[in-house]
Amino acid sequence: MLRGDHKVTLHIRLFGAFSLGWASGEDIRISSAKQRALLAMLATAPEGRRTRAWLQDALWSRSGPTHGRASLRRAVADLRMLFGERFDAIFEATNTDITLRPDFVCVLGSASEGAFLEGIDIAEEGFEDWLREQRQRPDVMIAGIATVPQTLQQDVAPVVVHTDDQLQPTVAVLPLVAPPGAAELQPIGDMLAEEVSRLLSRSELLNVISHLSCRNIDPRSVDISEIRSLIAADYVAWGRFRHEGDKIRVQMDLVDSSTGRIEATQDITGSQRGFLAGDDQLVLAIGDELSRGIIAKSAKAARLKQVGDLESHTLLISAVSLMHRQSKASFATARVYLQELIERFPRNSILQSWMAKWHVLCVVQGWSQDASADGRIASDLSARALDLASDCSFSMAIDGFVNNNLLRRVDTAMDRYEEAVENDPNCALAWLLKGALHAFTDDGEKAVQFTSRARKLSPLDPHRYFFDTLSAAASLSNDENEDALFFAERSLTLNARHTSTIRAKTVALQRLGRTEEARASAQELMRKEPGLTVSNYLSQHPAAHFNTGKSWADALEAAGIPKS
Repeated sequence: MLRGDHKVTLHIRLFGAFSLGWASGEDIRISSAKQRALLAMLATAPEGRRTRAWLQDALWSRSGPTHGRASLRRAVADLRMLFGERFDAIFEATNTDITLRPDFVCVLGSASEGAFLEGIDIAEEGFEDWLREQRQRPDVMIAGIATVPQTLQQDVAPVVVHTDDQLQPTVAVLPLVAPPGAAELQPIGDMLAEEVSRLLSRSELLNVISHLSCRNIDPRSVDISEIRSLIAADYVAWGRFRHEGDKIRVQMDLVDSSTGRIEATQDITGSQRGFLAGDDQLVLAIGDELSRGIIAKSAKAARLKQVGDLESHTLLISAVSLMHRQSKASFATARVYLQELIERFPRNSILQSWMAKWHVLCVVQGWSQDASADGRIASDLSARALDLASDCSFSMAIDGFVNNNLLRRVDTAMDRYEEAVENDPNCALAWLLKGALHAFTDDGEKAVQFTSRARKLSPLDPHRYFFDTLSAAASLSNDENEDALFFAERSLTLNARHTSTIRAKTVALQRLGRTEEARASAQELMRKEPGLTVSNYLSQHPAAHFNTGKSWADALEAAGIPKS
């Protein structure tokens, strides 16, 4: 489109509630506060031009130079996608500058309609200084178009943040005590505690005190009140181990440090030779029982107390757990808990991302009353999360999840996952979703590789069934049907009502020639998802336009799912 074609005139409102649209009256929705701020900064710049360095410093200085540059590139890429072919007519983006061409911009409204950029709250010193300066000026230059008189003296309203407790529970794992008379075995107890601490630290829902801070505490000689004075932990794990030939028998308790009560106890046996050789099965078993104990304690507390009286870490763990149950009542309760947490921690990007995921699941599971509205909310929340922490890999992964599952922007989703794992190679969710996307787009080998890595990085995830479900999809995409059936069945032991898992099981059974079992699985699927047809399955699935999706659809039809 030629620059002289003024049908592309952009209307922007900077006073009061921000809005953006075309001269034709068509609105343009921009969820990200930082993208809105970027447009405002260009619109108020001489000739509409700002340097990339200036924008990066104003909007992403807290992310550091590398991630700041990447975040600005991502913001410009998102605007390019949003504006489509009109982008190059309205913007000019070089390696050093970004320009909003003044002859294609019309600013609506004036100071009488509200504060400059009313309601846009970004926790970056550069932005806050710039905004304060703009509001205190007697006029604001708008991209060389006009000078709009105004007198704005409002200060940015403070945000009240809940600070009386923390978002994740803190766990301390003390060295396991060797049997009496076997002091030479004590290093094994120390090694076990160190490996369990490392395992638990991979969870995004737990804070874990370093082993170095715990290794000199002997639970035989101090009581729980003394331990609390030494380390600020909500839960303390301690225990003993016995040596029986090649076997190590571990007896461990999980203790609530505020009450001294044992919340979970476990008796686990493993191979000493295997542990010393690097086999992590014993460590996995211990970590699994500890994490189950914390989840169970949180769920019990949530049942017994009012939402406002619950500790934040109890709310978070309960919300994540309830969100992934196939019960509408549990799912609805998860939203209540997340909303309470967001009110307490309005600047926490992780919470915004969890809520975005809630809205995605609401649509995907067929529970949404208005899928379009839930999609918009999910998009807004994920954009808000990245505004708050542009270098948060978890938030990048959720933004990719939104783009893939709701917006059908496969390329954008893949970019988000790539950026997330580059930023944090230990982000299990990003590897999982990246693997699933490769499965949906006919790249089975990478799908299996990446979902396998995700499982190893997050063996204690409270929604492990989700990891196994997507691992089943990855295996199906790589024609590893026995593995797909294994992961699907393991997932169903944790969440028997998850319909996408039953679909994966049905496809695997059909491909393996176990026709009667496949038909029984298909019947179960239709009982749980009345009205299911192959056609509506394809209309909703991200893999529908790829060979993978078509192959799965053929298997479902062969197993007895009606075509339409």
